[in-house]
Formats: sequence, C-alpha cells, structure tokens
Amino acid sequence: MIPAPVFTQIAAALVLAVPATSPTATPTSALYAQIQQQEGHFHEGDLGRKYLLIEQNLKCDCGCNLDVHSCQFQMQCGTSPDWSQRVRRELEAGRTVDAIEAGFVADFGPTVLMSPPAEGFNLVGYLLPALAMVTAAMMVGLVVRGGSRHGTVELAASREVSDEEAERLRAAMKRLDESESPDW
Repeated sequence: MIPAPVFTQIAAALVLAVPATSPTATPTSALYAQIQQQEGHFHEGDLGRKYLLIEQNLKCDCGCNLDVHSCQFQMQCGTSPDWSQRVRRELEAGRTVDAIEAGFVADFGPTVLMSPPAEGFNLVGYLLPALAMVTAAMMVGLVVRGGSRHGTVELAASREVSDEEAERLRAAMKRLDESESPDW
C-alpha cells in the first residue's frame, strides 16, 4: 500500500506530465480564429445570407454529421473551414447557390447534402411518414366511429309499463337489495 503523501505526489506528477489538450487548443481552431480575426464575419447582408444557407445545406465530411457552419464552431475539424472558404470564394466570384451546391455534390456525392434530393428511393423517406400518419388517422377514425358499420341504429319504440309490470320490477329490486350484504 502506497502512503497517502507519496500517492498524492505521484498523481500530481502524472497530471503535470500529460499535456493538456482541448478542442480550442487545436491548430485547426487556432487557424480558424486567425482567419476570422483577419477577414471578419461574413454572415451579414444578401451575400452573407446565401453564405450561411449554403453552409447549413452542406454536411461536413469529417464524420460529425453536422452542417459545415455548426462544425466550424462545435467540432472545429480541418474540413469545415476549407469548405467554408471555398463557398465564400465561389459566392464572391458570382456563382449561384445551386451551382455551388452542385459543385460539392459533383466532388463529394449526394451524401454531402444535409437533406437528400427527392428522387428515386429517397422518395420513400419523404412519403412514408405522411402515409403512416394518414393510415393512423384512418384507424383512429374507425375506432372512434365504432368499427366499419355503415348505417344508423334504430331504437325500439318505448311503450307504457303496466301497473302489474311495475310492481314485479319493484319486487325484484327489493329482493336484490335484501340479498346484497353491506360492504362495510
């Protein structure tokens, strides 16, 4: 068994020997912070809105499954700042949003888009939830309505109860009350 003061000294030495790493201390984030300080923030104005739209429509390729804009500030990988600069250069060169996104799709495939295009098998992903909701609503409607009966229920016409029938009913109710024992 190691004495407490010695254990504390060993633990302190190990903590000091291991270099501290944090996401904000990575070279990528330092590079990104330097670029932001030199070039400024570009999400204002018409060009900035297009820039942000494209960054939010593209999925970062680093494996984080975030859009390019979010990845720069949360994951701080090496991919998102490069892609962001590419988007900015192309917007400043006068290319449209669709043309820039098409360029990324041509280079990296359709998986680079945050939402897949509504074509081919992807249509199943768009239509299946709506179909499931309509089916569920129809099932709830059938249950609430009481099944699949079509038509109305006719009630029997009521008639006057004779004095003799009323007396038999009173006698049966009295026998029932007498036969039951109190719950307490």
